[in-house]
Amino acid sequence: MDAAAHYRHLLTLGREDFLAEAAPAVLVRYRAAAPGPTATETLTGTFDYDLSPEVPTDLAPDPRETVDGALSRGRVPAGPVEMDLYPLAKKPGASFRDRITIGRTANNDVVIADHSVSRLHAYVRVADGWLIADAGSKNGSWLDDAELEPRREAALSNGAVVKLGDVRLTFYRSADLFDMLGGDHGRR
Repeated sequence: MDAAAHYRHLLTLGREDFLAEAAPAVLVRYRAAAPGPTATETLTGTFDYDLSPEVPTDLAPDPRETVDGALSRGRVPAGPVEMDLYPLAKKPGASFRDRITIGRTANNDVVIADHSVSRLHAYVRVADGWLIADAGSKNGSWLDDAELEPRREAALSNGAVVKLGDVRLTFYRSADLFDMLGGDHGRR
């Protein structure tokens, strides 16, 4: 089962089961939805999700704005979007027991198959909150538009925008992801 199908299933179980079964946090990559009845599945899986009804009209971005453009300004993109989910969890037997590695190759805990992402691009870990660091990548990493220095950790907050090479991702803790996806129909 791919990540999107797994998370769609978890949403149907309710908040408590979602939080018990989901990874503690995820990185989400938003993209404009592909034309046609469904979006293409990726290696990580996608959600076909129209965020526009959840956005108050006074906060809605210009509909001509790109998904990446909206996210770089801290706004939710208007219209249908495709979401690639990258659960932040260790793979069994993976290297670096104290951190979750992110990169282009299969030996990472989180694999982002994009030419601008290095083989080992960045890592996250939990120590009094979530932290992220660039691992000395070729194309660099950014947190909310501030470039990360290699191997210098920075605190991740919910909704933070992380850029790895050319790939823009948004960080969510599981509880916030559940709410954002409309679990229990948006009730808390």
